Order: sequence, then C-alpha cells, then structure tokens
Amino acid sequence: MKFFITGVIALGLLFSCNMKERADLILINGVVYTADSAFSKCTAFAVKDGKIVATGSDEQILSKYSAGEYVDAERNPVYPGFNDAHGHFFELGESLAMVDLRGTRSYNEIIERLRKAAEGGGKSYLAGDGWDQNDWPDKTMPDNTLLNEIFPDIPVVITRIDYHAVVANDAAINLLGIKPGDPSVPSDEAPVKDGRFTGLFLEKSSERLRLALPSPSLEEYNDMMKRAQSECLRYGVTSLSTAGETLEKIQMLRQFQNSKELKMRIDVWLSATKENTSTFSRPIKEGLINITSIKLYVDGALGSRGAWMIESYSDDSGNRGIKVADDAEYRWYLNWAYDHGFQAATHCIGDAANRYALREYAKILEGNNDRRWRIEHSQVIAPSDFEYFRKYNIIPSIQPTHATSDMIWAADRLGPRIKGAYAYKELLDCNGWLPSGTDFPIESVNPVYTFFAAVFRKNSEFYPQGGFEPINALSREEALRSMTIWAAKASFEDEYKGSLEAGRYADFVILNTDLMTAPEKEVYRAKVIKTFVAGKEVYSDNQSLLP
Repeated sequence: MKFFITGVIALGLLFSCNMKERADLILINGVVYTADSAFSKCTAFAVKDGKIVATGSDEQILSKYSAGEYVDAERNPVYPGFNDAHGHFFELGESLAMVDLRGTRSYNEIIERLRKAAEGGGKSYLAGDGWDQNDWPDKTMPDNTLLNEIFPDIPVVITRIDYHAVVANDAAINLLGIKPGDPSVPSDEAPVKDGRFTGLFLEKSSERLRLALPSPSLEEYNDMMKRAQSECLRYGVTSLSTAGETLEKIQMLRQFQNSKELKMRIDVWLSATKENTSTFSRPIKEGLINITSIKLYVDGALGSRGAWMIESYSDDSGNRGIKVADDAEYRWYLNWAYDHGFQAATHCIGDAANRYALREYAKILEGNNDRRWRIEHSQVIAPSDFEYFRKYNIIPSIQPTHATSDMIWAADRLGPRIKGAYAYKELLDCNGWLPSGTDFPIESVNPVYTFFAAVFRKNSEFYPQGGFEPINALSREEALRSMTIWAAKASFEDEYKGSLEAGRYADFVILNTDLMTAPEKEVYRAKVIKTFVAGKEVYSDNQSLLP
C-alpha cells in the first residue's frame, strides 16, 4: 500500500523533534483489538525491533514516537496475527500439489477430475485428496474397481478429507508388495473381498499407501513449503502448530529458515518415532521455529467410522471404530514426554479414545499442573469425562469447522451422544480457556471460517437456522482469544505473542470487516487486507485499506 499522510499524521510529524523516541513502524487510525487480559481496544501502536513498544490513541503514540514507516489502517479492524493451534504445514503444501477432490458429489466426479489431471500423459502416479463420501447420494465407502479399469498402469492413491482413509488402485498396492492376510496389515484397516483388497485402506494402512508413492524431491518440497506459507499468510495466519513431523521434514523446515525463506512462526510437534526421541532431548527454540510437543494417536476419524467409540455407531451396529494406539508404546511415549519436558498432544475423536487418553494422562500428571498436555479434537466426550480436563489441567484443542462440516451426518453416527460432541463451550468451562485451529488441509486454512463456525455454528450456506447445538457456541471474544492469545498459551508462547501489547511480537492482521461487530454474513465474507510478522509486511492484497 502506498502510504498517504493523513491530517493526524501530518500533525504528529510537524511536532517531531529529537525528543521523540524512534520506532521502526507506527500504525494509526485503526480499530485495534489487543486481546489483552481486559480485551481492550486502541487506535495505534509503535513497533521497534519486531516488537510492540507502546499502544494507545493516535495522539499518544504520535506525540511520543517517530518512525521510518507509518501504516494508516483507515479505521479498519486490526487483530493479533491468527495462530492456528492445529494444522499440517507439509501436508498443506503436498495437498496444494495434488488433484483437488473437495466438493465432489459422486465417485464418478472424482474419476473425471483424475482423468483431466492425467491428460497429456507423462504422469508416473496420481494423488488426490479431499473427497467425502458423506457428500454423495450413495454414502458407501468406495472401492478401487474404477481406478483399476481407467488407470491400470500408474499408481493412484486418493485420500479422504480426514486423511484417515484412502482408496488405492492395484498398481499402488503392488508398490508395497502386500497381499490379503499379510500380518503387517490389520484386517480392520483393509477390507478384503473375493480374496483381494478392495482398495480401501484406513488409519496406519492408509498412511503406508500414501508413502508408497514416489517422494517429492528437496526442490519440490521447498516449493511446497513456499506455497503452504503463502496460503497461511494470505489468510492472516502468522503462527502455526504443525502436528506431527518426521525428522527429515523438521530438517527441511530448519533449512527453509536458514535460507531466510521462513516468514511465519511454527510450533513443531514431533511425530512419534524413535528417530525423533533419540534426536531431541528437550524442547528447543530456534528463531521462528519451536519444537515443543510430540503428536500421538489413539483412534481415527468419525467420517470414515474409524473413531473409537464406547458403544457401537448408531448407524452401524457392532462397529465401535478403530483403536490405533498400542498400550505399551503409547505409555512409553507419554513417559518420555513427561521426563523430557515435552507436551503430549493426542489425537482423540471418539468417546472411547478421549476416555483412554484422559485416563492415561491422569496417571502421569497426578493432579494440578502446568504441563499443558493436550487432547487434539476432543470431539466426542462422555458426560463423566469432562471432569478430567479440569482436574488435570488437560487442554482441549478444538477445530470449530469440524462441527459444521460434520453436523449433517454426525447425529446419524452418534445418536444421543451428539450432546457431548463438538461441545466447545462446555470444554471452555473446564479450564477457562482453550485453543482452536483448522486441522488444515482437512479444512480450509482461513481462520475467519474458524471464527464463524465457533460463534454462529453454521456452514457456508448459513445452515442451520439458529445454529448447530448453539448451547456450545463461543462468544466473539472467546472465539478470537481461542485463535490468538489462547492458541499461543497452548504452546507456551503467550509471553511473547498472541496479543498486541508492549513487549510482544508485532504480528498483526488488518481485515476489511470487524469480526466483533459485523452481521454473520459479513463475518463469513471477511477478507485479509494485510498481514505483518514482527512489524514486517508479509502479505498484501495490493488494494486500498478501505472496505
């Protein structure tokens, strides 16, 4: 944005003198939501060395500070940079390079998108992601019959929206060299029909099929990181917890930072491998990268009926989902995390999975503590288990758009248990705060959608009227805190980011719509105008700040 000196700035500059303190950047004429403890507002702040040094009115800041750069927010709202408390940085980059299968309304539409991607030949494999059979007239999980007919010679793997299921053709299965009955393939993760795999693979087996495809080169991964970062910054995401990374990818991310290409803050969670636990003996901070947590899994996803339930699915009698955690291994990693000062962050969807992880945590945490161990998703909680979050200071990490994506069919899966599902307000009341994120690329990166789903409990079509289970909606203030200061607190970073206060990093975003006051339809359409990290502009829509 080309800066034009407004009357108030001109007045401030007129009285500039050597008595003024020097700042690097001054923002004025904004509606600044600081997200401090009082949830106070101001109109201006000054930035030096990447951190906010003062907040106040335009007159207060301009009378005390001068700067080399001024930003006139033109009365647009300014928020702390959005902090996604649970996403997948590398998977986002990989997803952006795949065939996009989101929004498909039938399996045939998937086939057509794959055909188009294969036009011209030269493809050694095809990978796509984002399909959801719950959006189709026939909601049966697909098999690989059509994939084998149309793509007999190249491996094809298509990943469900939740990343807990794939359909792979025989060419892809052959890359692994597995056969029905193979002891390395759990029978509940790989259906067999007429003596052959159907092509549907769930949970750990689905990950094996994805990894069977040729790995991207280092150059391709670098391009994926650039694309993932650009996607985050254009939506105002200045900080991210990336959930479960291998040592190889952590090293690539470090190199990305060393080459000065990393522009956002990334809280890295280790994937649960002995390679990671033998490499990292304590949490570390390296510039924009923190390595603080270890990501664990207990079950799968609700949409593919892989979530582990106490009782059978209401729409699939006898099926209680899949427990993927091995007891001894899970406890080993929890004890390693506790002994080495790492957070444990466990994926739990079903009520049995949440109960299991909460009780395993309780054995180690033993009451009041500040370890901030987390349950990721906290999606279906039995009524008697909410107390564990409170008693052991366990943090429920939520993804509000999961509620509005799942709500059309979730009641069919859960029956009466829907009352304890996506219970964000009840989870908030356990500890008085909670972090939120998107779980991208499963959901959109856009944090405005997170805010909208948390507050209004509606989808993009503004359905249902009155909201889905509105008793568990968050207030606007709670939703904003969950994606700024509380998300920072969840990763032990709230002392230096997450709010616009003196001493904290000047990570902020300017929107064209005030999330705190606008009608719901305007909130959903809100756009980012500019994104700043440490007082440096890292994204601009190249338009006027005026709405």
